[in-house]
Amino acid sequence: MLSDHQGAHLMRVLVTGATSMIGDFLLPRLCQAGHEVIATSRKEHPPQQGIQWLRLDLSQPGALAKMGQVDVWINLTSLSLLRPAAAHMAESMGISRLIAFSSTSKFTKADARSSMDRRFARELKKSEDWLEAFCAEHGIHVNILRPTMIYCRGRDKNVTTILRFIERFGFFPLVGGGKGLRQPVHAEDLAMACMQILEHNQLPSRGYNLSGGEILSYREMVERLFAVLNRPVRIVPVPLFAFRWAIALARLLPGYRFLTPDMACRIMKDMVFSHQAASRDFGYKPRPFQP
Repeated sequence: MLSDHQGAHLMRVLVTGATSMIGDFLLPRLCQAGHEVIATSRKEHPPQQGIQWLRLDLSQPGALAKMGQVDVWINLTSLSLLRPAAAHMAESMGISRLIAFSSTSKFTKADARSSMDRRFARELKKSEDWLEAFCAEHGIHVNILRPTMIYCRGRDKNVTTILRFIERFGFFPLVGGGKGLRQPVHAEDLAMACMQILEHNQLPSRGYNLSGGEILSYREMVERLFAVLNRPVRIVPVPLFAFRWAIALARLLPGYRFLTPDMACRIMKDMVFSHQAASRDFGYKPRPFQP
């Protein structure tokens, strides 16, 4: 682990996408550390002690034109939204450090059956490549963080969706035996990663894969969710074609419209990534799967 800490160096920190589940855990930690926090949301946000809330849409040209000087920018929203703000990032804002979230979907969806998924993976890579080149050109230190499946009970679209399905129907359909490996990461651990990065001023400009502290099969993950709900495990094996058809039907229900039939194929695929570099460089230590 690198040992050069910024310690008591307090900074003006901009957090975009601050109403996300990671933001829920990050903002209070930034305030507790004594940093000056500017948080943005596309909607009006009630006043909050220690945080300056701004209504801001990054997709709009000139959204950050009047932001003023910022030491660090932590972006919790889409990487693609950084490009319109690039000019202000380098000039009027004077940013020296940037922490931006991407996703390991850059790798897992690169060879997906779905053209939409493959396009998403290409866009992630394109955005990462552009951001790294831009920051290198303008002397901005950048760390791109790629989480695996993010969860936070009641907030995410993965674990929470499974929990709600089990609560509603009392069973869960599974294709291919659910053998694909997963490494879910809690949103709070990602917020802690941001804080740890801020404490190290000698980190290299690079990307880090941030996975959870436990590797388990998709089936084991679902079984643990039954246990959380104190329900008997009722997993129904389903052929791939039937599972894809069921997902297509589920999309008609409120709360399930983000599902795609190709998600069935990913259940059988391993999505495991080492976070050894993050542990070595800034002490990243995620919890085991605790829904």
